[in-house]
Parts: sequence; structure tokens; C-alpha cells
Amino acid sequence: MQIPRLIAHRGYSSRYPENTLASLEAALDAGAVYVEFDLQMIADDDFILMHDADLQRSSGVKKSLFSLTSSTVRHFQADYYTVFKNQFSGIKIPLLEHVISLFKQFPKAIAIIEIKEDSLKEFGTEHVMKKLLQRLTDLRDRCYIISFSYDAIAYTKQHSDYKTGFVLHKYNDHYHALADQLAPDLLLCNYRKLPELNSAGELAADALWTGNWQWALYLIDNAELALCYAKNGIDFIETDHIGSLLQHQHLNSQIVKHNAIKN
Repeated sequence: MQIPRLIAHRGYSSRYPENTLASLEAALDAGAVYVEFDLQMIADDDFILMHDADLQRSSGVKKSLFSLTSSTVRHFQADYYTVFKNQFSGIKIPLLEHVISLFKQFPKAIAIIEIKEDSLKEFGTEHVMKKLLQRLTDLRDRCYIISFSYDAIAYTKQHSDYKTGFVLHKYNDHYHALADQLAPDLLLCNYRKLPELNSAGELAADALWTGNWQWALYLIDNAELALCYAKNGIDFIETDHIGSLLQHQHLNSQIVKHNAIKN
């Protein structure tokens, strides 16, 4: 049986506010090896963990991220009140440095770091990526830099030896050609964008683009579906429900126990 490797999407985001230290640490404590999170640049060239370009969903505030600095961002919560109500009152938006410190406590963990297109458009791809590559040196050997942006991944490959991942906006000939040009280490896609599985749970023989990359599908929270895609050649499954999937009888073999992974 083919067993996919699991990626914790924005940490343990089904149970904790996404892209927070609580969510990431919960995923690591559950035994996750691969943990994904989103990065946005802010006004003083620092980076925070955030998917959106504003604070409405995370903090209930109609405010752009791009006016924040590392000193002012600490005044805002990331409790995602509409999802969790008062369960995580007081939880803060983490800076990149906080997350790097967390990963230092888990020396076998691998970070999957998505730089968001909003920041690239706001501050310029070259500026953002130059700063990011400088900031990630402590995780150089155990992270992937991923993005929907072709230019961000091209810059990373041209100026560094970091592993990369290209996230597909669409599954069509245009993006196939872009993937061939980039030759990333990971090719990531929403599983719903792929051709549908047939009644036997199989993809068509030519459905997956071939290349030197490994495949990662996201938005999969069902263990049986994860195993089904692994049987079809998918290497990684990204999930909001990392703890639940790691407890599945065929998936829990990849768990790295807390005491073995944490310093």
C-alpha cells in the first residue's frame, strides 16, 4: 500500500486558529513532520503569519496588513472569533521569528512556507523574496518555499538552493508549461482541480503531469481519500485535520513522537 506523507495545512487548523503558534505547535505535538503556513510581508519588511491581506477574518478589524509593523501587529488578536468564538481569546499574530524559534524546538520538522501573492504585489517580488531568503537561513535545510507566483519561485531558484513548490491556480496546459519551466521540487494543487477519479478510484493514466517534482494535493481531510490518491501517485496530502489523519491505522506509521522530535 502506498502511504502519502501528510502536511499540516496552516498547522492543526481544524482545531486551532490557522497560522498561529498554537496551531503549528499542536500539529507538531500531534506528530506532524511537514507543517505548512502562510507568510505576508508588513510595512517594516518583517513577516507575519497570515493568509489574508487584511485583519477582518483573523481579528475582526477592517485593516490592511500592509500598514502594520512588527511593533504594532502585537496589538491585534488572531482568535478567528467567527470560527472559535471565545475559545482562543488573546492569541496573537506571530512574527516569522517566533515560528523559526518554534521549529528550532522540533529539529526534524520541515516547514512548508507559502509566500502570499498579496505581499508580492504590494511590495514587489524581488524585494519580498530577497528579504525572505535572508530571514530563512536558520531553516534552509528543512523548508520548502512555495507560492502561486511563478516569479517568486523563479527568483528563489535563481538566487538560492532552497527547495521550492509551485501552487497551481489552474490545472491546464498553460500551468503545465509553467511547471515544466520552473521544475519545482513540489507541485501543489487543490485535488478538486484534477480530473475526477473513476468508479474504481483511479485517475486516468495520463492525468498527472510527469516531471522531477513530487505531487501534493490539498483540502483532503478524509484518510481513505488520501490513501486513494497515494495509490494514484500522489506523494503528499495536505490537510486541516492533521491529528485525525495521523491516527488512521495506515497513516500513523509516519508519526514522529513528541519526545523523539522535540529538543
